[in-house]
Amino acid sequence: MKFEEWIKNKHIPFKPNGLNGNYDDFKPLSKIIENTRVVAIGENSHFIKEFFLLRHNLLQFFIEELGFTTFAFEFGFAESQFINNWIHGQGSEDEISKYLTHFYYPKELIYTFHWLREYNRVAKNKITFLGIDIPRNGGSYFPNIEIVYDFFKTADKEALHIIDNAINIAKKIDYFSTSQAALKLHELTDSEKYQLTYQIARAKVRLEAMAPFHIEKYGKKKYETILHLINGIEYLDYNIQAMNGFISGFGLQGDMGAKDKYMADSVLWHLNNLDMEHKIIVVAHNAHIQKTPILYDGFLSCLPMGQRLKDAIGADYMSLGITSYIGNTAALYPEADTKYGFRVDNFQLLQPIEGSIEKALHDCGITNSFVSFKSIPENIEPLPNMIRFDSIYIETILEKAFDGIFQIEKSTVSEVIYD
Repeated sequence: MKFEEWIKNKHIPFKPNGLNGNYDDFKPLSKIIENTRVVAIGENSHFIKEFFLLRHNLLQFFIEELGFTTFAFEFGFAESQFINNWIHGQGSEDEISKYLTHFYYPKELIYTFHWLREYNRVAKNKITFLGIDIPRNGGSYFPNIEIVYDFFKTADKEALHIIDNAINIAKKIDYFSTSQAALKLHELTDSEKYQLTYQIARAKVRLEAMAPFHIEKYGKKKYETILHLINGIEYLDYNIQAMNGFISGFGLQGDMGAKDKYMADSVLWHLNNLDMEHKIIVVAHNAHIQKTPILYDGFLSCLPMGQRLKDAIGADYMSLGITSYIGNTAALYPEADTKYGFRVDNFQLLQPIEGSIEKALHDCGITNSFVSFKSIPENIEPLPNMIRFDSIYIETILEKAFDGIFQIEKSTVSEVIYD
């Protein structure tokens, strides 16, 4: 059977509804989602206005109709606690902006946070916001290292000097993104790099060595939270050096998966720390949520979060990608002295290439639609085997990488990039 014949009656069309709260078009998704506990919703590029709008409506549908109670986002694990407190009513209405100064966060996302705060005001089952990422988009050891320091100051003063030594070096590489920190890594001497890595490892082992004492005195959840924060520092430290190698052209295959390992662990940490069964919506780039390795011209870049979650929880994980047919996208290029360590080009998209899901869907007359791969027959051909990644295409076995794809007609880059 040909792909275009199979797909004609298998797609779910939807109208781009902005932020009007109408999600009727998405109700057929409930039969696809069923009782899945963790559903990831992607994007083929950061900073795309229409993707944030689509994900807001999906988030509202998942919460109000499907009983999801956690919004997990590609955002620092430690930093997210401030926003979680805010959506539960702490602070003033306009205070949210001060927690979003370390990256380009579009107004559509801020609207989502306001909606969550309003929802939690009256809802019986409150929504939790969870950051799953390493600190400060991979650019800084803070705030994690300060929180760990404060814990040691109370719980293990005898070992406080270990964190002291690490903080003094970490202050010299305090930036806003992995690319920025990687490009500035030369500001540390080789001795400082080794010392920082060594002291972080010592702090983690010391914490684990004292685990029975800490758990008895402070509780298991507190101990596991501090351990996860130290893990975030450890993975960040590795990730900065991995990115430095990647930018320099000497990166190791799979090295960029350190961040994805931590993001998967963050989702699993949350699942393991819930008092009862809850369902989680994960929002991150397609390249993080897909369930198969990320390859660039045969080079293994990353074993992504989605692959790790699939391995850990099986059918309880679902990956739904988002892409677009035409319009503009955000192309990112590392530049040390830009605001956040990368330049964002407003890249005009050309017609999708042959073999891509974008072209295949459009050639079938399908746009602004969702296509599920869950029940795709094995004899379907030719299957598209590429999907857009920012301004380029990567090859992947789509029906294994994703459980489904949303394709919108046209994408635009958010105004926040130019404000």
